[in-house]
Amino acid sequence: MTNQTTDGQRLHGPGLTDVRMMQVAHSNFRRELGLSPTAVRAVAGGDRRRMSIVADHATLFLSLLHHHHGIEDDLLWEALLERVPAELAPLVHVMQSQHEQVAALMDQAQAGIGAWRRTASASDGEALAAILSDLCTALFEHLRAEETHLLPIMARNITAEEWEEFTAQGMSSIPKRRLLLGFGMMLYEGDPEVIGIEVRKLPAPLRRLLPPLGRRAFRRYARRVHGTPTPPRGIGTTV
Repeated sequence: MTNQTTDGQRLHGPGLTDVRMMQVAHSNFRRELGLSPTAVRAVAGGDRRRMSIVADHATLFLSLLHHHHGIEDDLLWEALLERVPAELAPLVHVMQSQHEQVAALMDQAQAGIGAWRRTASASDGEALAAILSDLCTALFEHLRAEETHLLPIMARNITAEEWEEFTAQGMSSIPKRRLLLGFGMMLYEGDPEVIGIEVRKLPAPLRRLLPPLGRRAFRRYARRVHGTPTPPRGIGTTV
């Protein structure tokens, strides 16, 4: 589902802005947040070292998701509302309701992480895992709706320059010490054609160096958090 949506609407091509990088970002949120409940439940009560690793992971991706939704609202949603209000009208209520539900669950997850960090108890871990599971259910529904209904509208009505700004601001949310990891995450599950377009924008030395370094950074991180350098792909993509 990289060249078009589930109902056949294209996301790139003549006269369209290529918005497929949004799907790459979504795959990372689905995988890393989708695996988080299992990672939390696997931490033994009182194991503060392991708890800290998993809590840091969940905190990182909640922060990235918060930033992602913020720049969507600021850079994309407002522009679309101005340009094609009639086309967006059927989606406004659904998207706002989904964003509010996801935001509320993100707040609960942050509070749950705080409690777990204080106690490292199995009960607080289980409470956090349950919240993260609920968050993933709501988030995956929202991402499917966004990819099916909103991305085709973006492809037709957002300029390439606006999309570049959105992509740049999305990357800016990744901590500098995590940039190689972020690149490796995109490589792990992203459409090679889409990733290739982004790689070709880099200076020649980086085009050669970043892919192997990024892949290695992701393997190391995944092994530390998920216990395997090759965590499952395709999480949250089926209804």
